[in-house]
Amino acid sequence: MPTHQDHSPASAPANAMPIEEIWRALVNDQLIPWFQPIVDIASRKVIAAEALARWQHPALGVLSPVSFVPAMEERGMIRELTELILEKSLYACSDWQERGHDIPVSINLTSMSLDDDSLCDQLQQKVRILGLEPAKLTLEFSESTLRQHWLKADAKLAQLRAAGFGTGIDEFGIGVTLTDKLLSSHFSMLKVDRAFVQGVNANQHLQAILREDISLAKAAGLTTVAIGVEDSADLATLTELGCDAVQGYICSAPCAAAEFLQWISEWEKG
Repeated sequence: MPTHQDHSPASAPANAMPIEEIWRALVNDQLIPWFQPIVDIASRKVIAAEALARWQHPALGVLSPVSFVPAMEERGMIRELTELILEKSLYACSDWQERGHDIPVSINLTSMSLDDDSLCDQLQQKVRILGLEPAKLTLEFSESTLRQHWLKADAKLAQLRAAGFGTGIDEFGIGVTLTDKLLSSHFSMLKVDRAFVQGVNANQHLQAILREDISLAKAAGLTTVAIGVEDSADLATLTELGCDAVQGYICSAPCAAAEFLQWISEWEKG
């Protein structure tokens, strides 16, 4: 589910909510995607938007995933949440396209998706119905998920790539990395974890790690994205290291679909 790198504050306390109320939120269409842009460093062009789950609570305002995702995981409701956010994200992508903004969306999937033999066929049907090319959707998996379930992921990723979908490694660099698996036949994007990004300007050890990661990814033909970028000095260092794109508050906080379009209009004006 799209929560791994989502550290943005909510407009209400992030305490866990009762499961009965979460069920009502699911039924009453209160769970929605917000979007955070992924921006090419060199051109300043928005190259994608990651979908991040939010709860539009009728009384408490916008709640972060911390208030509902853990409870949904415990009750086995993540499949429903993922399906809902995926559907709404693709509709948003289609709407942006109709308005002249050719911006792909990415969504984070769990290991549960790797067990779904019909995943690729279902995704192909969804994008076809909306008139979208498969390349308009990137499926992200955390590196830990891929490492733990690589035998399942191996064939699944190759199938998704062959069908034209983007696939990405999220939270790259934590623990034992998948450096021997960085092939364009499996992935299109690599997201470096924020732990290696924040403070990189003043940390030569982090710079050395990032330099190697970026070099490996580029050699495999993958787009490199640094997540959690908030500081202009860190951005300057990432640029020097050859990172392709950034995602973080230095560009924009996550926002609702309509606000996202407004942000893009302002961003493109410079």
